[in-house]
Amino acid sequence: MKTIDQSTIRRQNIRKILALLSQGNAMTRQELSEAAGLSLMTVTNLVDQLKEHEALTFAPLKREGQGSRRLTGRKADVIALNGAGHAWLVVDISGRQFRFSLLAFDLSPLGEGAGWRNDPQKNYVENLESFLVNVRQQTQTLLHGRKLLGVSVVTPGPYEVDDDRVSNQRLPELNSVKLKSLLAQYLGPYDYYVDEDVKFAVRAYASLASQAQCELLYYLYIGEGVGGAAVHQGNMLRGLNATAGDPGQLWDAQGRRYESLLSLSAFARSLSFPCGEEGDQETLLRQLNAHAAACPDAYKTALTQAAQPTAQMLYNVLWMLDPSHVIIDCLYAHPFEEVYLRQLLDSLSHLTSGSRNLPVFSFAPQEMSSVLRGAIQVLQREWVERIIP
Repeated sequence: MKTIDQSTIRRQNIRKILALLSQGNAMTRQELSEAAGLSLMTVTNLVDQLKEHEALTFAPLKREGQGSRRLTGRKADVIALNGAGHAWLVVDISGRQFRFSLLAFDLSPLGEGAGWRNDPQKNYVENLESFLVNVRQQTQTLLHGRKLLGVSVVTPGPYEVDDDRVSNQRLPELNSVKLKSLLAQYLGPYDYYVDEDVKFAVRAYASLASQAQCELLYYLYIGEGVGGAAVHQGNMLRGLNATAGDPGQLWDAQGRRYESLLSLSAFARSLSFPCGEEGDQETLLRQLNAHAAACPDAYKTALTQAAQPTAQMLYNVLWMLDPSHVIIDCLYAHPFEEVYLRQLLDSLSHLTSGSRNLPVFSFAPQEMSSVLRGAIQVLQREWVERIIP
């Protein structure tokens, strides 16, 4: 059990302040105090510490009559995250088409590279090296003097720290790569935080997972692959092989892996839809969305059919983990999420014969990917650990 000391409490409280300001609204100290449930003196001390690290901006609060809030008492500032001094980098190698996102400290986007085109004349490692060279060149241009505080690296499977390797079935070529060594060689000597895509994604729901009524949160991702992760009372479940909660590799009654039945390409094939270049997820999603708009009835039928094996897969998860909340992040369900969820719940109710309480289901928001939001939260957390040892 971890010891709760003053530094631990201070780090927790600073993370609360960062989480509130990360929502994009400037706030006064009083507003931060009320929203975070902290005393005004505590908030003032935390704000002063963040100010020392050039993490905040301050602007005078305009008085009433100038289009602003009512102000009584002493002069106040509105506080926001400072996007000019620092930045975060997220490198995603969880699919065959690599991508990266560079965000300022205030989470405003500075640049991204999505859908990296691999050179068919190069092998996997050579393409990864070329991608990392490109990332370094672009980030050096896009940072504009900002300091890069850390790099999250998103992988398709668990990362083994001692061996510096990833273990996965989706991209077996990656398993032989000494990952952090390669990153340091091509990107530079930064602080790297490597984890599986779904384990980053589930962290995006830390506020939900910390609530008393959410004892166990389960996140299910269905896209290029199928995976899942679980958080119990705020702690990530990993297991002996760091694969706890991953349902994609389970087998159905006919001996088929659920990932082969439910992935994005499998859904496209169920529509007799050409999948195009392997791993070209963005293009395929655009094509599927266009197909959903042009042929909604056929799309809904295919979606209803896909929900049934998804329910069978989740049935095993519900019995083993018994989550109170489930977040569904199914990329191809977005045009008709309610149709998909209705069939999923009907199928689960049938499988359980109505004998079990089903968890609360909700869909992942789409304004920013769960993986990206979770990866940024990890970077923020680790930065706070460094400034408050």
